[in-house]
Amino acid sequence: MLDAGPTADAGVMLDAGPSTDAGAPLDAGLGPDFPIEGFGAATKGGWQPGYDEYFVTTLNDSGPGSLREGLNNPPGPRLVRFQVDGTITLLSSLLVPSNITIDGRGHSITLTNRGLILAGSDEVIITNLAIVDVNLQSEDGLRIGDPTLGPSERVVVDHVTFRATGNNGDSSHVDEAMSVIFGSKDITLAWLRFENWEKVLLVGNGDASQMVDAAITISWHHSYFKGTGRRHPQARYGIVDLWDCFFDDWHMYDWLYLAPYRESFGAQSQDLARMRVEQSLFRRTPQLKDALSQANDATRCETNGTLDGVGLVTTSDSTAPLVFGAGCTGSTGWSRPYPVTLEPANATLRALLETLAGNTL
Repeated sequence: MLDAGPTADAGVMLDAGPSTDAGAPLDAGLGPDFPIEGFGAATKGGWQPGYDEYFVTTLNDSGPGSLREGLNNPPGPRLVRFQVDGTITLLSSLLVPSNITIDGRGHSITLTNRGLILAGSDEVIITNLAIVDVNLQSEDGLRIGDPTLGPSERVVVDHVTFRATGNNGDSSHVDEAMSVIFGSKDITLAWLRFENWEKVLLVGNGDASQMVDAAITISWHHSYFKGTGRRHPQARYGIVDLWDCFFDDWHMYDWLYLAPYRESFGAQSQDLARMRVEQSLFRRTPQLKDALSQANDATRCETNGTLDGVGLVTTSDSTAPLVFGAGCTGSTGWSRPYPVTLEPANATLRALLETLAGNTL
């Protein structure tokens, strides 16, 4: 069993990237300058031979020096970095192309009003951003995959905060913080923070066949869910491997019989999805609107989904009667094909996630 200390140090080490000589990759352009675990471990993003660097110098939605300009038809692999701090109010969604890294380390960058879309884009790394208050009901904070342009492959989302304020996180105002759809695969989600967003991550949205979405593969680790509602994740088909996360006080956002239909639960596997949830923490307090809901289901299965729960811990300050494995029968039969850094689900991990998850670099 590994001590939590080394991983805390590793998280701080990432912060050193932007302060070195222009953040030069350790291997001279042949891969990112921080470690990646899981299905997305081979992702290079923009750190490929011959890449160029684009510096965002304005908080404008578009035009010279804008983030949108830097993502618009780059000549080849590109590293997008920032020389400004602040909020970029997007007038339309940002389309993220292939072979690109959006690297916000060393700066405080918030995207608001619209989100990011990877429509068949491969080799993408996004690190150290905040996505706040995406205000269209049909909009995601980050969508990976597209019904027309197909799946995205080799994607890493690292140290990103997804936050809603006021009632903007309710499903009457916004869709998922993230969705991974249309067979997108080889994805790693790491050190993410979700605050007050009712629907967190949908894996397979039901618009693609089993043949397509069975290809989805996601590794998800060291992430913090604070005051969210459901879908941490909700997986239809595919494989989701989740470890070292903290589910902190998810809750109903309204009575379940009021439109739009609302639910609350931790992680759900359905429609032949296979999910592993390991060494993670769960805390919840009873809510008035829990009546007739499934809000106390920390992990659950429906319609032939399977879920393996390993080393799951209810924190000492959790007061709700949590249920693990609700509706789950049998094992996934899936074995992790890669090494990971597993830490015990304890107070040290909790403090680590509360402090370092999100855009903290």
